[in-house]
Amino acid sequence: CGGGEQEQAPAPVEQQVDGRLEAGLRVLTLDPSRKDRTYRIYRGDYIRCELPDGGAFTLEIPNLEVSKAFPVPEGEKPYVKVPEAGVYAFTAGSITGAIEALEYQASAYREVSAAEAAGFIENLSPVILDVRTQREYAGGHLEGAQLVPVQVFKRQLPQLMDLRDRPVLVYCRTGNRSTVAAKLLVDAG
Repeated sequence: CGGGEQEQAPAPVEQQVDGRLEAGLRVLTLDPSRKDRTYRIYRGDYIRCELPDGGAFTLEIPNLEVSKAFPVPEGEKPYVKVPEAGVYAFTAGSITGAIEALEYQASAYREVSAAEAAGFIENLSPVILDVRTQREYAGGHLEGAQLVPVQVFKRQLPQLMDLRDRPVLVYCRTGNRSTVAAKLLVDAG
């Protein structure tokens, strides 16, 4: 492309958060031997809590009106969502601590396997975007998927802005087109 140089904004600094990601959930292991019992997550994370020994407990977060048994009984959502940034005191059985919800400083995406995608769909009911062609879509697609071919994806971004606070799964045949679409979503915020 011709033209002048574009000024680049400084890259956001990634903040350290706790837990691990599994099927779209941030899993926090609430360890009673941990000295600092402030667990950091991103605002809007869907969190599932566990104890190191796998034991049962009830998670209480009074300021969020949360009282949830873990492991979660069959048929219940396996997570708690922290919708606002802030620090929230919690108890989990005899463990006390805090969950600090941080504003997300950098949007990102990550590639997932078919099994991880299935867990993500089951746990979070994300918006599913199929970025293949109409012909590929007609040949078979994930249930509930919205067709937004990568060739028109950028033009469709204004209509996709309502997805900002929802989990999104983007897929194609090989991962190339979904990578392009995911980057466009991330760049748009």
